[in-house]
Amino acid sequence: MNMLLPRLWLCLAACSLSAMPASADTTVRSLSKVRGAIKTADARAAFDREMSGAPAPDGFGQQLPEGFTKDFLALQIAPGRDPNRVVLAGAKPWSQRPGMYVGVVCLGALPIYAAETPRHPAWDCKGSENNAGNEIWFGVFERGAGNVPRLVARTDVPVAVPTDWGSAGNIDVPPTIDSGDGKGAVVGLPQTWQRFDLAPYLLRDGDYAFGVRAGWFESYAGGGASFEALYLFQIDGKSLRVVFAQPMMFNQMLAGEWHKDGTRSHDVSSSSNSLVVLSSVTDGFHDLQLREKGGKSRQTFQWSEKMKFYQPQ
Repeated sequence: MNMLLPRLWLCLAACSLSAMPASADTTVRSLSKVRGAIKTADARAAFDREMSGAPAPDGFGQQLPEGFTKDFLALQIAPGRDPNRVVLAGAKPWSQRPGMYVGVVCLGALPIYAAETPRHPAWDCKGSENNAGNEIWFGVFERGAGNVPRLVARTDVPVAVPTDWGSAGNIDVPPTIDSGDGKGAVVGLPQTWQRFDLAPYLLRDGDYAFGVRAGWFESYAGGGASFEALYLFQIDGKSLRVVFAQPMMFNQMLAGEWHKDGTRSHDVSSSSNSLVVLSSVTDGFHDLQLREKGGKSRQTFQWSEKMKFYQPQ
């Protein structure tokens, strides 16, 4: 997720105070020790991005492949929408389906957002949860006659499927979507859409899904937190459908006691999952399992033919 300026994990006193993390995995004596206390590579990568403020890699393929343009993607993926609202358009080769490409178009609520995005890259692909009117669309293409990209399938409407946090035992819930009832939020729409995840997510023989990572960020009076979810999209005729939307990672840091040498303790909590395609099959689709990296948490998901969606078991 590109940012104009680094997010400040150590917020100033003026920073608004969100709900605090429930508990810490580790307490370290100074900020310099925080990175070493983060348990997984995914969470460390999120920490590095937030602390450095460096531009993120081109996760959505804004350096477009030959034959693709921003206007072409907008016309094909989001027909009828004002192309002046496009804040981001991207496409990437899909290695699991040779000759095919995944594409994305992000629209701001107003054309001014697209006009200002080069100076404010933090506006790229904001979700609709706290930004009413923002939209994100996806499509799949193949090379047609004359090597010209041809649309195979696209999302029929802007993506507005919430992440299901109800079964994410090892992943904390972003405080802004926490229900406050002590049980955590059930669902929540992303704050941002971050990048394609083109790992080999095989749903059934010859039927691969592609992934998209979505995210949230929270600022505390003395720290902050990043959260990430995985969405899987399946081609269904000429349509793309979300078939899986689950939390994958969180990383929280909260500043604590000051020490005489000028250092400050920090409470650190983190966890991340990998998604494993199992050999077992339900209604013709492989079962999926979230596995905690470096931990014991497991959650299996099975295909529901009625819902056309993976459900936790």
